[in-house]
Amino acid sequence: MEGSCKGRRREPEGSLDCSSLEFEYNDSDHLSAELSELYSYTEEPDLILNRRCFEERFRLQGGEVRWITLDPAQHRTHVMRLLDELEVVVREKRLSAARAILYLAQGVFGECETESDVLRWSRYNCFLLYQTGTFAVFLELLNMEIANSQACSKALRKPALSLADSTELRVFLSVMYLLVENIRQQLPEDDTEWKTQRETFRSELAFPCNGEEPFAHLIFTMVTKFCSGHSPHFPMKKVLLLLWKVLLFTLGGFSELQSAKEQKRAEVGLPPLSEDCIQVVKNMKATAPPSYGIELGEPQKRGRRSRKDSLDLYNEKDPFKSEESTGAEEEETEDSENMMDTESDIQERDLMSQPLSALRSNMERVYFPKGLPWAPKVRQKDIEDFLEMSRNKFIGFTLGQCVLV
Repeated sequence: MEGSCKGRRREPEGSLDCSSLEFEYNDSDHLSAELSELYSYTEEPDLILNRRCFEERFRLQGGEVRWITLDPAQHRTHVMRLLDELEVVVREKRLSAARAILYLAQGVFGECETESDVLRWSRYNCFLLYQTGTFAVFLELLNMEIANSQACSKALRKPALSLADSTELRVFLSVMYLLVENIRQQLPEDDTEWKTQRETFRSELAFPCNGEEPFAHLIFTMVTKFCSGHSPHFPMKKVLLLLWKVLLFTLGGFSELQSAKEQKRAEVGLPPLSEDCIQVVKNMKATAPPSYGIELGEPQKRGRRSRKDSLDLYNEKDPFKSEESTGAEEEETEDSENMMDTESDIQERDLMSQPLSALRSNMERVYFPKGLPWAPKVRQKDIEDFLEMSRNKFIGFTLGQCVLV
């Protein structure tokens, strides 16, 4: 689930209304936000390095050739050359070729002028990379890196890890994440070939051939290895993001879940669902809790009480604190407490000076829901039985024939 905070609407000062927060409750955010979620500020130098690795190989074609000016056949030829370099023995050359492919998946941003151009070329290149078998090649490289016991033992011996310990994994996972996210997204202008490739890719991720485990199982294995402490160098942010997108791609989102529930209920003869819980949540108003007790119509001397209680609690916990130091601290805080008293008294006097009708209208603005906004799935009788059993077990008290309201 992904929520996007689009903006906070601030109420005027002195208003007792809770500030509202615009929040979109959905499977994921828009494409540009999901792609930017993959990177961190510490990886900014990697973007320049990826571009350099690509341009060094691309210049070999001669002249000032640009990727966006070539035709699809030339694009495919260059991608196949990069895939051939991934099979060399030298580790540095493999990593350099992988960075060049990552630059393609990132949308050849060095040749684009606007963000929309980068997103368009990123999507085009990702479909091209999938057509040429790039995902399968990177899956093999990822398996090799996961099984690299030398890297694991080296990471375990280090007192502190850095980005250099997970360079290859970050590159491989980034390419695979960009492929999954770009191909997963459905746009109205997609042609028939891209739609067919999307369904094929979904089937390959969910039901791999040759008796292999699903791709999501491999990512779950990386999570367990990291949590057990055997592979502390795994970049877990990228691992979890890729796992989330693979599950969302193969299993579907909220709408697919609702359809599956309705289908299963119809198969076993159950009545249809009365409501969609996700739609109810989407229509709820997202609000922030009130900042001060005065907004709830409860004038309190919060400053003095909280300050004094915290000091009393500290003095009780510290047996070595002398009476002299305690007296000194009390004298020190006396002025500040008096100032807080004055401010709270002013707030209380202002509140009490308001007419009763105004206070009642302010209180009516604060809404406290009695329960969840959707229909409960538990009967009232089940709730009463559970409460009665809990009273007998922990308190030994029975209400008898009293009716719960």
